[in-house]
Amino acid sequence: MDVLVIGGGVIGLGVAWELAKRGAQVRLLERGTIGEGTTWAAAGILPAARADTSLDPLDRLRGLSHEAYPRWAGDILDKTGVDVGLRPCGGYYLASSAGEAASLVASVNYWQELGLKVERLAAGQLAERVPPIADWARSPKFKTAVYSEAECQVRPPDLLRGLAAVCRAGGVRIDEGVSGELVRRGDRAAFRINQLPGVGQAERRSLELVPDAIVLCGGVWSGQAAADFGLKMSLVPIRGQMLLYRLPTPPFRSVVNEGHRYFVPRDDGHVLVGSGEEEVGFENGTTPECLAMLAQWAEGLLPELAAIKPVKTWSGLRPATFDGFPIIGTVPDAANLFVASGHFRSGVHLAPATAELIADLVQQQTPKVDPSTFGVGRMLASRSERALSL
Repeated sequence: MDVLVIGGGVIGLGVAWELAKRGAQVRLLERGTIGEGTTWAAAGILPAARADTSLDPLDRLRGLSHEAYPRWAGDILDKTGVDVGLRPCGGYYLASSAGEAASLVASVNYWQELGLKVERLAAGQLAERVPPIADWARSPKFKTAVYSEAECQVRPPDLLRGLAAVCRAGGVRIDEGVSGELVRRGDRAAFRINQLPGVGQAERRSLELVPDAIVLCGGVWSGQAAADFGLKMSLVPIRGQMLLYRLPTPPFRSVVNEGHRYFVPRDDGHVLVGSGEEEVGFENGTTPECLAMLAQWAEGLLPELAAIKPVKTWSGLRPATFDGFPIIGTVPDAANLFVASGHFRSGVHLAPATAELIADLVQQQTPKVDPSTFGVGRMLASRSERALSL
């Protein structure tokens, strides 16, 4: 089987690797450079999840991915020597308002129903376990805290480097700096290349690829790329901004979360602080206001950061959908076109199971998770319904 994967982030690389392992001839096209896109900008948090106890399809997808990550990391290390930074570190969840506390308590009940190891902590317990944030724990800001034992982290730049290396080792052809467009050819899709490094304009005009399967993994740009197939309105870019600090040693080992903000400590003393959520279209880049908000929050938990300047700041555009579920499946009126996008904040976490699900669909095998929840058709329907409501 001849498969074309469009997009070189964690989803695209994961899909390419999975299909290559199953014997497909895979070519991956990336419009920029591997390791410079949205995946690179991510924090790499892997919240605890279980597939065997999950009834909800998204929770099952998350659980399958969580179980697959040790295999992914081990295979990449064995085949390429790249350590992707997978670390079982645990995660603390904090609440500083009554609303956050109520939401967190509800989450605890749900996590426990799934059989996940979580525990609520009093202020004194939190202060004892994470001394650097003891002042915050004993302050009036503290409402409740939860510890999740099975939370992990990976390092996205290393994950991308490892996935690209294992793809190439497995026979995947990766072309960077490629631009083009998806076009209709009857009931099938083709990809017309507009720019390919090293190829002249005359040759480019004849470069139209019509493989057995095309898998669109373009992140937030997937909707634009598949505009001719009714998906232009399917994704909403949500900007996230990040701060990176460097300390002599990690202040703590676990991820610390409060709402959509978090600390991610790395082994080398780097501490990642994120993240904002801004609906600003396709406008990437950082803003003083958002970075100041993140810094104020971080310094309130870890006061020593007030005397340190961030070593780096950046942003990324997350692909969100209108119903909160990723888009994974076949485009209804194009038999060879598949989409894997819309994972919002969970692209890194959901990548292994997404790769397996797409590979099953491409090869017409029975998947481990019901794909109907993630079907492309619901995006087409919602687009029509929104148009009628205007």
